[in-house]
Amino acid sequence: MTCGNVSFSIILLQLTSPIKGTDSGIINSIIKTAVVPPVLLAVAAVLCYLFIVRGMYALEDLPVKKIPRWSKICIEVVMVVFFLHTVQVQGTEIGMWDYIQSVRESSDFYEKEYVNPAKVKMTFPKEKKNLIYIFMESMESSYADKEDGGTMDDNYIPNLTKLARENVQFTDKKDGKVGGPVCLEATAYTAGGLVAQTSAINLKVMNSGAVSDSFLPNLTALGDILNKQGYNQMFLCGSDGDFAGRDAYFKTHKDYQIEDYKAAIKEGDIPKDYKVYWGHEDKVLYERAKKNLKKLSKEGKPFNLTMLTVDTHFPNGYICDLCENKYDTTYGNAVACADRQVYDFVQWIKKQDFYEDTTIIIAGDHTSMVDTGSKFWKSLSNDYQRTVYNAIINPQCAYKKKVTTKRKFSTMDMFPTTLAALGVEIDGNKLGLGTNLFSGEETLREELGANYINKELKRNDKMYNQFY
Repeated sequence: MTCGNVSFSIILLQLTSPIKGTDSGIINSIIKTAVVPPVLLAVAAVLCYLFIVRGMYALEDLPVKKIPRWSKICIEVVMVVFFLHTVQVQGTEIGMWDYIQSVRESSDFYEKEYVNPAKVKMTFPKEKKNLIYIFMESMESSYADKEDGGTMDDNYIPNLTKLARENVQFTDKKDGKVGGPVCLEATAYTAGGLVAQTSAINLKVMNSGAVSDSFLPNLTALGDILNKQGYNQMFLCGSDGDFAGRDAYFKTHKDYQIEDYKAAIKEGDIPKDYKVYWGHEDKVLYERAKKNLKKLSKEGKPFNLTMLTVDTHFPNGYICDLCENKYDTTYGNAVACADRQVYDFVQWIKKQDFYEDTTIIIAGDHTSMVDTGSKFWKSLSNDYQRTVYNAIINPQCAYKKKVTTKRKFSTMDMFPTTLAALGVEIDGNKLGLGTNLFSGEETLREELGANYINKELKRNDKMYNQFY
């Protein structure tokens, strides 16, 4: 089982982050794939040593021919080598050695490439536009069929494919088919994905948000910028907001109202004893979103509703009573169900009075984990570039048709692109490590390549440390 570019640093971050509200199936999957194998190998090595080596020493007390000392030494050496080899293999498998080496190396990548949003001139339109940002759990473009740019035999996301075609989608496909950005180092999981798309940095292991209410306090993110412009902001999810420090991030950047699973109970959206999967399913989330959008639209201020779905989380997703049993895999049915629900939600938004002044962005938070033994992923080939889905509906910028949507980019580029979609003019078109894709300016991935960037992002960076 793999998870895109999830590194050992992310394993450490998750181990130090709150896991309250995590679905038990997720925990069991992690235990079976990441904990049990190395533990069993280590135990096997120790037992072999005890039974073979210690057993040989015990034979010396029996009336048999004395065992040569060199034989015992050789066996001890073999067992030690076996144990060390086990540690080496497991350390390599999860990227532990690479991580240890990387953090000992210094980098000035952020000093050279990071553009501090706090020092960039941004000009908002006179009539500020609303933002609805829909983060869809593990939603990637590969769920489409091969004809539409994906890797599947069936198109599990026909409605999202339609939205991509009818609106603005930036794609890595030269033929313009459904594609998107890649996840760079330490952005291929939910917390890292949210940070990447709203602040254009990666999320490193020393993140203080994992253990406190202060999450990268010296960072300037999308929420900070919109807060200064008078936006009402809300983060909506169907799980516990404190999972992986998400509520701390949005409160720190800046003053988001956190509408999570606990808030749903408190506000009477679900019964007190209601709990499925991570908290409540997406069909409840969309109804809560409609309720809150009606409220936000009447408060006389521009608003930013950022929401995160969950029903397509690995390994199998969640099937609610809205889902059809059309495909022969649970995950395929979960993805198809999520595709229909988000499309219906967008159609509802388009019928509301506030729509004309609102930009909708739909994006996966990261690419999904891949179980290579799963029937769902049988058509995935090694040479296929998996990318995160994205679609921008009703952008408010003066979008020029001459600007190509066929780009090599990362999820970090969504940060300045989101502001541009709201009609904001960005001096230099660069924020954080991201580039405004509407501008046509070269992205870091186009300029430097993903391999080089990932190598630098793993290293210890003094400027990055100043965010804490």
